[in-house]
Amino acid sequence: MFFHTQPSTVRAGRADTARCPVNGLTADGVGAAWAGDRTADRAGDPSGRRVIFLHPGKGAWWRLLDHVPAGQEWLTVPAAAGAAMLSPLLVERGGRRPVLVAGAVTAPLAIAAALDFPEQVGGVMIVDDVGAESPMRRRWNALTACFGRPLPTMPTGDLGDLESELPAVRVPVTLIQGSDPAGLFARLESGLTGCRTLTVVAVSDAAAIRPRTHASELRGALLALVSAVERAQR
Repeated sequence: MFFHTQPSTVRAGRADTARCPVNGLTADGVGAAWAGDRTADRAGDPSGRRVIFLHPGKGAWWRLLDHVPAGQEWLTVPAAAGAAMLSPLLVERGGRRPVLVAGAVTAPLAIAAALDFPEQVGGVMIVDDVGAESPMRRRWNALTACFGRPLPTMPTGDLGDLESELPAVRVPVTLIQGSDPAGLFARLESGLTGCRTLTVVAVSDAAAIRPRTHASELRGALLALVSAVERAQR
């Protein structure tokens, strides 16, 4: 695994706790809409910096919630809730702004939040949890197409109109990807020209980066991002 960071010269600008499902409405904006097993979980210091993991509906981020760093609260949220429901969760505590973590499919919501709530989002990490199509998959698709049954392509998080707004993102951003990343990540790296720092973390010999298989890499990249956010807020 290696880190490749581009500084602002070009781009301006374990408190271990039991995981508990999010049930009911709380003062910090977590509502009953996310109640349920493996839908929304939270762990860590309820007064610490909030790290929000956005998932597309079957979130695997809960696998990371057993060991939350001291001074942080980790929360998983289904991205289907949308930006309107995400906004109340962007709680600043002791001057520490929340950090958003998204996969390829949920990346647009994280980017939109950083654009819409620039004073509430401290940083963003986007994880390539799908990867590009492998040569074997392409060969399989070509073969099955002969029989009229091609496999569906992997979703890669279409940015749509947000792509033209990427230079307006100012917060630190980390991209963590495998050896053959989805095309989305090349567009993100080339478009995020205005963020305080842009860090690209490459994990060799990995088709996709997921909590089940790359927990340590994800934790390391997130630790570095939080440090970058703290530097940016000084």
